[in-house]
Amino acid sequence: MEVLETVFNSRKFDLNDDVLIKFDDYFDEKARDYNSFSLDDEENIVLLRNFVEQIKSIDSDSVVYVYTYGYEITNSKGKKSTYADTLWIDTVLSVSKIKKTIEKCGVAQPSDISIAGDSAENRNGNIWLITKENPQITELTDYEKINRMIMLYWD
Repeated sequence: MEVLETVFNSRKFDLNDDVLIKFDDYFDEKARDYNSFSLDDEENIVLLRNFVEQIKSIDSDSVVYVYTYGYEITNSKGKKSTYADTLWIDTVLSVSKIKKTIEKCGVAQPSDISIAGDSAENRNGNIWLITKENPQITELTDYEKINRMIMLYWD
């Protein structure tokens, strides 16, 4: 059982809650059957991994999170899973630098790129960070930091 599966089996989130998990934890090979992303074919996932590596090489302090909904879905195979379509990036890089890096890496263009504080997304719930270690659930409350994060949304 992987991190998100363990968390969802032990805790119920409010439907308005935002749930973040570090990119590498979400795309862990062992969790691949449970975690799905809107760019779900393997070629796109490889390009997405390369994009994240490029961001980290440009800004070594950056952290890339996968935003997933606070509930499980039943996938097309009839199994419980998660679904995600957004990355949140905690970085000092500008939106224009992120866009250039996307183009350079060949990742499918996101439908929307915005700064979390300027986003039309109406965050009414809590923001939870799930970490792989033990697994832990931490509420993020530094809204100044959160509002500076860059959101990349694919539909």
